[in-house]
Amino acid sequence: MVAILICGIDEAGRGPILGPMVMCGLLIKEEDEKELVKLKVKDSKLLTRATREFLFDKIKDVSYKYEIVIINPDEIDNAVQNHDGLNLNKLEARKSAEIINLLKPDKAIIDTPSNNIKSYKEYLLGYIKNKKIEWVLEHKADFKYPVVSAASILAKVTRDNEIEKIKKKIKIDFGSGYMSDPKTVDFLEKYYEKYNELFRKSWMPYQDKVNKKFQKKLEDFSQFIEKVEKKDEKIMDKLKKLEDFGYKFIPASTEHEHVRMKGPCTITLYKNGKLLIQGKEKDKKLIDKMVS
Repeated sequence: MVAILICGIDEAGRGPILGPMVMCGLLIKEEDEKELVKLKVKDSKLLTRATREFLFDKIKDVSYKYEIVIINPDEIDNAVQNHDGLNLNKLEARKSAEIINLLKPDKAIIDTPSNNIKSYKEYLLGYIKNKKIEWVLEHKADFKYPVVSAASILAKVTRDNEIEKIKKKIKIDFGSGYMSDPKTVDFLEKYYEKYNELFRKSWMPYQDKVNKKFQKKLEDFSQFIEKVEKKDEKIMDKLKKLEDFGYKFIPASTEHEHVRMKGPCTITLYKNGKLLIQGKEKDKKLIDKMVS
């Protein structure tokens, strides 16, 4: 008799602001599910770190096959920002389909991120090669099905290991990566620019930090413009006229610049008094006439 192969899929690290999300597909023979029950597997969030790590290799020993996918912050940000028509749920669905296509189960049990099971399943099936798979899709499936619980443990331990690798590399303990962790909050405050590749930039706490800094730059820029205007009122008066043609003052990009404007052309007034106009010839001629 041919063994029925069952695949459970779950993720770890969907919510944190820092580090990867990890998805795991665990493939077992149907008769081996009892071995997972003996191990007392549970949703990874209900277990201590020590228990998860103890179960990690034991689960792999029970498995027929398994597949672990690490999804880095940039890929998550692209999905959240609707790149290629994605969102975070659709990204999970596509990754689940990749895992299923590799493991080739007879039955798949997936912990869905969405309560809208029908919509999620329709999207998922669009990327599945074998249309004969038996499906079980449930929100919170990791609480109910041992194979999904076991997959969640493999995903969680893998994410924890990835987080530890990052800490060793940068030599800073930033905690768990969740905003509920004071260490993570402190790390965001101090290092959101230096280690920006570690963060999910589409998450609101990161965007808040960037927006506050940009606002500060604008305030500083406004004060700076006042000083420049007093120093060279004539040229500033001429540049201000360009606002009627859609030009806007933007922050200077180097310490050698007094003022920059952006429109059809880019206009830079340097501290040495030189005016640089970059753009198409017809646009440059119009500006030359206005500021000459």
